[in-house]
Amino acid sequence: MPAFPEEINSDAELVTGARKSLFERTRQLTPEQTLEAIEDLKAWVAEELAFEEGASASFGRVLSELWHAEYLDQLPPLLNRFERLVAAYYVRRGSVIAFQGFCNAWRDGVLRRVLQFAEEGPELNDLGHAPAPFALLASGSLGRREQTLEESDRCVLVWKDEDDTGYFEPFAYRIIAILDQYGLIGKEGAFLGKALWRGSLEKWAHYLSCEVQPPDQPNRLETIADLRVVCGDESIGADAVRLARVFLTRSRDSEEMLELARGVVEQPVALGIMGGLRVEKTGEHAGHLNPEKGGLQPLVEAVRLLAARHGLESGPTLDRIAALATLGGLTVAQAERFSAAYHVLAGFKVRREIALEHPYLSPAALAETDRERLKEAFESVRQLQRLLRCRFLGKESSGPRRGK
Repeated sequence: MPAFPEEINSDAELVTGARKSLFERTRQLTPEQTLEAIEDLKAWVAEELAFEEGASASFGRVLSELWHAEYLDQLPPLLNRFERLVAAYYVRRGSVIAFQGFCNAWRDGVLRRVLQFAEEGPELNDLGHAPAPFALLASGSLGRREQTLEESDRCVLVWKDEDDTGYFEPFAYRIIAILDQYGLIGKEGAFLGKALWRGSLEKWAHYLSCEVQPPDQPNRLETIADLRVVCGDESIGADAVRLARVFLTRSRDSEEMLELARGVVEQPVALGIMGGLRVEKTGEHAGHLNPEKGGLQPLVEAVRLLAARHGLESGPTLDRIAALATLGGLTVAQAERFSAAYHVLAGFKVRREIALEHPYLSPAALAETDRERLKEAFESVRQLQRLLRCRFLGKESSGPRRGK
C-alpha cells in the first residue's frame, strides 16, 4: 500500500529567501548600514525564537496537566487554556497546519485521559481497569489529523473477544457520558451510535462484510478511509485498521463508492455560473455563504475518494494531495491549486472558530482580496469535482471512464 512521501522541507526555502532578501536590501548600503540591518534581523529572529519556545513550553505544560489530571472537573479549565493558547498562536503565525497539529495533540490527549477516567469507574468492575485489551480509533477530522476547535470526529472502540461485550458496552456509554458532560463531544451529542461505533473484532469484521450499510449510521466508507489508531492495544488497533483497508480496497469500484462519489460531485459549490460568489437566496442565511459547506467539505471528500482509489492510507488532505501528485493521480499544477484552495478554505474555518462565529458569512463584509481568494478557491473545488466525475462516473456522464 503506497505510503505518503516525506514532507518538503521548507526551512531551506525560508533561509534561501531570507538571504536573497538581505542581499537585495544591502546592495546599496554602507557597511555600517548593513551591520545595522543584520542586527535588526538578528533581533527579530531572537524574538521569533523566544515566541516559539514559549509557545512550545506552554502547550507542553497544558498537555502534561491534562495527562496528570486527577478529577474530571479539571478538564474544562484546561480546555479553555488550550483554546486561548492555540488561538493566540494562530493569530501570530496564521498557519492552518500548525493549528491543526496542536489540536490533534490536544484531542488525542483528551481521549486517552477520558478512557482512563472511564476505566476507573467503580461501577464497571472492581479492577479499576478493563478486563481485556481494546483499542480506540478515530475517523473524521481527527482521523485525518485535521482537528480544529470543533468536536466533529467519530470514534471506533474495538475489543478482542465477543465475550467481553458485557464490560465494554457500559464502558462505551461511560465514555460518551463524560465527553458530553464536559462539552467534549460534537454536534451529534450523546447519541452513542453515531459518535462511537463499538464492538469486538468479530463484530467489526461483520460490519465491514455487510453488503448494505446498516441504516442510521454515518457513511462507513468515509469512516474507514480516515481511520487511525489513537490509543489502546497496538495489535488490536492494527487488526481493526487492516480489516478496514481490506474492505476499502474491495470497495474501490463498488456501487457504495460510486454513490458516495455522486454525492460529492453534486454538492453545490458557493460559486455562481458567471464566476461570482453564490449566496443563499432565501431563509435566515439570505445574502450569506458557507465556505465550509460550499467549498472545504467537497474538497476534502473528493480528495479522500481519489486517495482511496489509489490505495493511500489515512492522512491529512494536503498529504493526500501530495501523494496523489507523486503517484500521477494529479498533475503538479492541480496539486498546487488544490492545496492552495485547502489553505484558503481551512483558514476561513479556523478564523471563524476562533472568533466564535457561525459558518455563514456575508461577502460584502469581506475585503476585496478575501473575496477574490474565495472565488479562486471555489473554482478549484469545482475543477476537482469535474476531475472526480471523470474518474468515478465517466461512464454515466461523458462516455468511457478515463484511466487513472
